Amino acid sequence: MFRSRARSSLLLAAALAACAAPAQARDIGHAADEARSILSDGVHFVRHALGLDRDTAVVSHAVSLSPREAVVEFELADGTTRVVSLRSGELLVNGTAVARYRQGGALDRAWRQALADAAAKDTRGVLAGLRAFKVAGLSGDELAAERRLDAAFRNLTAEAPAAAALAASAAAQRIGVSTSAVAGSADSGGRALTLADIAALDSLEVQLRAVPDIGPDVAVSVRTSPLRLGHVAVPAGERVAGSLVVFRGNVDVYGTVEGNVVALLGNVICHDGGLIEGNAVSVGGHVVEAGGTIRGEIKSLSGLGKAVAAAERREEARSAFDLLVTDVGTVVAVFIALAMVGFGTVFFGRRHVEVVADTASHSFGRAFVVGLLGQLLLLPAFAMMIVGLVLTIVGILVLPFAILAYVLGAALAVLGGYIAVAHAIGETVTRRRMANGAFVRSPNSYGYIFSGLVGLLGLWAAAALFGWLGPVVFLLKLAAVIVTWLAATTGFGAVLLSRAGLRETFAGRYSGEMTDEYLWATPPATPTAARMGRQP
Repeated sequence: MFRSRARSSLLLAAALAACAAPAQARDIGHAADEARSILSDGVHFVRHALGLDRDTAVVSHAVSLSPREAVVEFELADGTTRVVSLRSGELLVNGTAVARYRQGGALDRAWRQALADAAAKDTRGVLAGLRAFKVAGLSGDELAAERRLDAAFRNLTAEAPAAAALAASAAAQRIGVSTSAVAGSADSGGRALTLADIAALDSLEVQLRAVPDIGPDVAVSVRTSPLRLGHVAVPAGERVAGSLVVFRGNVDVYGTVEGNVVALLGNVICHDGGLIEGNAVSVGGHVVEAGGTIRGEIKSLSGLGKAVAAAERREEARSAFDLLVTDVGTVVAVFIALAMVGFGTVFFGRRHVEVVADTASHSFGRAFVVGLLGQLLLLPAFAMMIVGLVLTIVGILVLPFAILAYVLGAALAVLGGYIAVAHAIGETVTRRRMANGAFVRSPNSYGYIFSGLVGLLGLWAAAALFGWLGPVVFLLKLAAVIVTWLAATTGFGAVLLSRAGLRETFAGRYSGEMTDEYLWATPPATPTAARMGRQP
């Protein structure tokens, strides 16, 4: 007997160990990752304290987004660059693959959103945002990739404005561009190119090739020369080696430019004492000789600028239309999904749906209060359930199933209550129409749910259709959120009060003679309504 008990104890211990093995393995893996992270931070701190790993100042940045990759490039004060990109499932730092990620996953989406937000920030803000970049809930390769991203920006610091200008001047002298031309750029320090800008540049380069006489030369300059964003000035006494290409800004030339000067969507102004040895081309603007000398061709291509502006307007309109289609499609998809769930619920449990709907209709205030309290008590009840199960051996074994059942039950209660509220709304509207003499073909629970869902999702549909109205959309969405929350809370309370449709205490149902509350909705053709109409 003692051996039998010992053998049973060993089998039970082995079963518990087998159940806990995956969790222990995950805990060990998580602890190992944390240990590696702490070790890496410690090594970085020691190297920094010993002066072996100094921080490098960032001068400027550029962001590139495309369906294939998402790239940020920092120009550093020491003349080097730091390029970090997510491309085709690989994280690359300066062209070297250091980790892998899942395309379209949480890390990919968050990284693209962070780079999209960087377009409205200066270099200091972009670096601060990327150094604080974190994504919750990652694991495996994506968690390792996030840590590699953190390490890629760890030794970078944002340069002060004056120091950044000096560093930019030194970098400009190394590549043969005038110091003042870079320092005088009003927007180039903190502005980044967008996908629309890239499309516009490609379109301009193709159209410039077709311009007679100067097309190919200017097109090559646009493709091969460094691109400056915003307004640029070349001061007197300064010389720019090569061509100067500016995008979305004016060029004021007081000194000398050895090559072409091209202003894409801006003006070229050659002031007194200024010299342009090549061609002066303005796309979408004008070339003005304000006392200076232009030795090459002068071209003002306003037509190309208008074409690009028209293309950008079409792209914006197309983007707005795509957004409208997406929003409307989402509302329609949610409506279809809820209608299918509602129809299935009515088919398999019509009586329960009607009891919950009547509870929500006749005891609205009570159902709302109970639903609100139920929402507040969901998490405490969940915690108490877990603690109670953990204290027993059998409870530990059934804990995963209990958690799944609890979450699934709460979700079904909220969803079922929402559908029941839609049923109540549809039934009330239909009865009022019938009382007013309107003809309704075969009123039933399916029609009630359909009508109720149309009413509940109407505000969401309005917000999707009128997204171009700006502040009005916010008000519509706010109203839609409030209505949805009220319906879900009331329905949840009605489910709790009626015990999922098993108790009719609060449903207002009567087995005897109908009350005036039901008689008002009786069609006029019935004998009861006729007798009521003959009364003095």
